Amino acid sequence: MSRLSIRARVALWYTCSLMAILAVAGFLLILAGDRLILGEQKNTLVYAVDDTLNDVRVVEGRLVIDRDMVYYRDGVSILLYRDDGTRLSGLLPEYPLPEMPFEADRVRKFSEGESAVFVYDRLIENSHTGKIWVRGIASARIRDIDPLAARILNLFLIILPLLVLIAFAGGWWLTRQAFAPLGKIIDTARGIRESGKPDRRIGLGDPGDSDEIRRTAAEFDLMLDRIEDSFAMEKQFTNDASHELRTPIAVILAQSEYALDNPEDREETEESLKVIRKQAVQMSELVSRLLMIARADRGIEPLKKESVDLSLLAEESMDRFREEASRRGIRLGIRAEECCYMKGNPHFLGRMIDNLIDNSLKYGIPGGETLIRVFREEQKLVLTVEDNGIGMEEDELPRIWERFYRVRHVAGYSGAPSDKKDLPAGMTKEEPDSGMGLGLPLVKRIVEEHDGQITVTSKPGEGTTFRIVFPALAEHEG
Repeated sequence: MSRLSIRARVALWYTCSLMAILAVAGFLLILAGDRLILGEQKNTLVYAVDDTLNDVRVVEGRLVIDRDMVYYRDGVSILLYRDDGTRLSGLLPEYPLPEMPFEADRVRKFSEGESAVFVYDRLIENSHTGKIWVRGIASARIRDIDPLAARILNLFLIILPLLVLIAFAGGWWLTRQAFAPLGKIIDTARGIRESGKPDRRIGLGDPGDSDEIRRTAAEFDLMLDRIEDSFAMEKQFTNDASHELRTPIAVILAQSEYALDNPEDREETEESLKVIRKQAVQMSELVSRLLMIARADRGIEPLKKESVDLSLLAEESMDRFREEASRRGIRLGIRAEECCYMKGNPHFLGRMIDNLIDNSLKYGIPGGETLIRVFREEQKLVLTVEDNGIGMEEDELPRIWERFYRVRHVAGYSGAPSDKKDLPAGMTKEEPDSGMGLGLPLVKRIVEEHDGQITVTSKPGEGTTFRIVFPALAEHEG
């Protein structure tokens, strides 16, 4: 058995609640009105009978009734009876009367069929005349006492179903309008599930909308944007990683086969093993960096931070690259202020500086210079790595943070040059494209994990400068 939709349930609940409220309110209103009208009718009856006693008296043993006595006033009929039930005078009401025995000084109600009356009796007793009853009779039906109130009651009973119908229609319309975005959300989710692509959007409202459902739909759209971006990055990441691994694997297989085919040539075998080892080292480095980035993206291992001296880390990194810089003919210098303390992870910060220096040396030129500077700037620490190497085009700067992206265009040549003379002096053909394209993305990730900011400026043929800003610790904290 299928359940009713939320829209139908809300509309029914709204209608039933309103109907119950109207019914209870109407019942209480009718009850209070009836009591008020009937109470007033009883008071009028008593007053009319008591006032009539002034017009009826016994004089010299005879019953005397004033000529101006009124037998009908304010809906009350006045009648005079002997004790045996003989009517002496008075005006009978038009409606039929039930049997009503006499009883003095008490308002009573008698009903028979559709007839309902109030009766009030007063007794005049005299030795000459005997018992004389003055009786007042008034209708006890609301429609006789107050026709307008009766018409209002009838009108209410007629309008009540109409009000319920209007309430149901209005509730249905309101809930339909309110829940309409849910249908759009369901259709969008179904389309994404069936197509397997998170490229559809609900397209309702914005995050600042006052309607909760439309605001929810807008948040879902933002979430889908993030998911689609993540899928695209994951796909690109997988494709690039596969491409990067394909080349060293192919080289390893080719060199292995060559060595196996020529076992008698020891020199060639050793050369093949060197190539295999070099490719294996590159693959190990690639896998290590991929694992590090993946864990950082997922927050699997939060960084353990401590107080570190950024100047000291920069000096240690520079010492590690002195031999490489000398081999390339590049001067490596540092200008670092003392006691530049910050909160961070020394291993990852050292890895960050290493990547920047390595990048500077790869794209530097013989006779060039790489300068590292560390200094305080107000409440911040600033680290810069500056070189006068081949530089980059302006349109390439935003892309250097993308994983596996590598600069292809350098000053003096573009693409894959066919001869070494097309390159800047001292640079081999493989060097501009020898990196894995993971160094700078990893640098950016480490900077972000330390609440820092990184910027880059570069011009072709003039060099590149990376500038990183970190929150600083006071010297006594360091």
